[in-house]
Amino acid sequence: MKKKSRGLEFIRFIICGIASALADYLICQLFVFIIGNRISHIWLTVISTFFGFVIGTIVNYLLSTFWVYQNVDKDIKTKSPRFITLFTVFSFCALALSIGTMLLCNLVVTKGIGFESIVELSIIDLIKQFGISFLAQGIFWAYFISFCIKTLVGLVFNYFTRKYILYKEPKEN
Repeated sequence: MKKKSRGLEFIRFIICGIASALADYLICQLFVFIIGNRISHIWLTVISTFFGFVIGTIVNYLLSTFWVYQNVDKDIKTKSPRFITLFTVFSFCALALSIGTMLLCNLVVTKGIGFESIVELSIIDLIKQFGISFLAQGIFWAYFISFCIKTLVGLVFNYFTRKYILYKEPKEN
C-alpha cells in the first residue's frame, strides 16, 4: 500500500466532519421545524438530537471508511460488525463530550452573560422573530460560538480516536 499524504487526509477529515455536522444539524432543525410545537422541548431535544446523531454518524462512517482514511492497515476490517460497533461507541463518546460542552457553554451564557438558554434555541424561530436581523442578535452569536466550541471538542476527539485507534496505518518495516 502506498503512503498517502497526511495533509490531504486531514483535509478530507475536516470535509467529512463538516458534512457530518451539517447532516446532524439539518436533521435536528428539520425535526424542530416539523414537530417543534407538538411535543415538549425536552422530548424535542432528545428526538432531534438522536436522529441528527444517527444520520451524522452514518455519513461520518461512510466518508471515513471509503474516502478519508486511504492508508489503513490491511488487517483492519472496517466493514466488520466489531469495527462498526467500536466506531459507534466512539461516536457516542464524542456526542457525550459535545453535549457536556454545550451544557457548559449554556451555563456560561445563562449565568455569566445573562442570555436565555441556547440549548433549545431554534434558528428557524430566530428568523421568524427577527427576520434577517437575527444575525445581529447576541443570542444567535452566543449559540453560534457555543456550537463551534462543541463541534471543535468533538472534532478533536474524533480525529484522535479514528486516526490512532480505528483507522491505524500499517506499521513501517
